[in-house]
Amino acid sequence: MKMSFALTFRSAKGRWIANPSQPCSKASIGLFVPASPPLDPEKVKELQRFITLSKRLLVMTGAGISTESGIPDYRVLCLDCGEQTPRGVLQERFQVLNPTWSAEAHGLAPDGDVFLSEEQVRSFQVPTCVQCGGHLKPDVVFFGDTVNPDKVDFVHKRVKEADSLLVVGSSLQVYSGYRFILTAWEKKLPIAILNIGPTRSDDLACLKLNSRCGELLPLIDPC
Repeated sequence: MKMSFALTFRSAKGRWIANPSQPCSKASIGLFVPASPPLDPEKVKELQRFITLSKRLLVMTGAGISTESGIPDYRVLCLDCGEQTPRGVLQERFQVLNPTWSAEAHGLAPDGDVFLSEEQVRSFQVPTCVQCGGHLKPDVVFFGDTVNPDKVDFVHKRVKEADSLLVVGSSLQVYSGYRFILTAWEKKLPIAILNIGPTRSDDLACLKLNSRCGELLPLIDPC
């Protein structure tokens, strides 16, 4: 299971501060966006009003906006030296090391992963870091992993400074992100959620929009 979030903070002066990720072409990541109903003009107006009334808006985004924006879902990370490798580059190395390997899925897991046989796993050659030869892992937070404490403290400080919170493209199923929503709710901050399908915090939000991020957000004036 993957999780990613980017944070954007709008001050009273209307300036945005973003935590950018390395972009890549849409063709290289294989976009998958679930089906969604047509945009509801009234909902668009409600979101515009929510943002306009916010003086210090904190935006927490997940993979639902990353993939639509061309940001890769995964970026495989060296556990020894910290070198990052784009997913497309690593795919080429996979193919070189495993020229005859092919896989047929033996079922689909609820999180979208597929089941493979033990033989398929044993025969697959995993590349090492090109810089130091170290072990690679997806640069994401897995279930059971912990988020860097400095990042957690940073987000909690931003929540305390905010007067409203907007969640974009995240189901909030992973507690690492969900806890920030709980903090905002305990502070009685208004919460809006833009995500296709239900989320873990729908009952805490004053506004929920079931639309594609890439279709709705361009219609919103952030100033």
